[in-house]
Amino acid sequence: MLKRVAAITLGCAKNQVDTEYMLGMLPESDYVIVAKPEEADAVVINTCCFIEEAKEEAINTLLQLAGEKRRNPRLKVIATGCLVQKYVRELLTEIPEIDGLMGTGQVDGLVVALEHVFAGAKERYVSVLKDHLASRDFGEQRLVGAGPTSYLKIAEGCNNRCTYCVIPEIRGPYRSREIEALVQEAEQLVAGGAREICLVAQDVTAYGLDLYGRLELPGLLKRLAGIDDLRWIRLFYCYPTHITRELIKVVKEEEKICKYFDIPFQHADDGLIKRMGRKGNRELLERIINELRFFLPGVALRTTFIVGFPGETEEEFQNLLDFIE
Repeated sequence: MLKRVAAITLGCAKNQVDTEYMLGMLPESDYVIVAKPEEADAVVINTCCFIEEAKEEAINTLLQLAGEKRRNPRLKVIATGCLVQKYVRELLTEIPEIDGLMGTGQVDGLVVALEHVFAGAKERYVSVLKDHLASRDFGEQRLVGAGPTSYLKIAEGCNNRCTYCVIPEIRGPYRSREIEALVQEAEQLVAGGAREICLVAQDVTAYGLDLYGRLELPGLLKRLAGIDDLRWIRLFYCYPTHITRELIKVVKEEEKICKYFDIPFQHADDGLIKRMGRKGNRELLERIINELRFFLPGVALRTTFIVGFPGETEEEFQNLLDFIE
């Protein structure tokens, strides 16, 4: 009899991609995907803990599933993702209703986890690696929902080490995927109906530096722009110091690339930028904005800022306001 599996994805688009990889690896001869957790024999929850609100949402969702499991003891609950990677011991102790726990490096481990919990093993399934593996490709097995927009995760991890960010600890160092594998996965997404592909990573602009010894996002964009039936390419999460003239030139020349840059500046006071462990300064940020507007008239810019950073003074906060205005 087919086992029914439902998935709940919390957090960012990168988590969504990981969930699609995991579900795509389930053998059709053994499992069927269902949309509603209440209809499932097993629920997989891909968690986030990037900020306190995300952590609370993940814990509350797990507690809700724990309550459902008490009403239906046959239900299996498997937790995976960032919260598990960072707090596996606490989850084992505090939420005994969880049947299996998988860290961020176990995208290809869902089948093993499900086999373990459905076999009725007394011990809970736990697989959380502390040594982060090289980026692997699961594009052929990815299960993508219907819709005109899909995400393409081009790298895993991060090397920036901002002082407020836990991602390098959870996801490991930056690991780019091979260009050929990315082009192949993008072609599959387009063949499945996607017309817009959004490139995601902790820092898409750092793509290729670890793998090819150079910033290779411009080269990847050129290859993706050559895919027939693909209409739009969009970039998410660009790090300021990696936005080069070459990248701007490719965005300008390739019609399929949206004139849109998502650049989390985080702050504009030089002293606070330094305490955040980030590269660059206000002068660099202003230069980037001016160049983007000069070479790409009408460009759309999206950013985020952190206020209330520990130790932030009124003067530093005012410097940020002045920059925004």
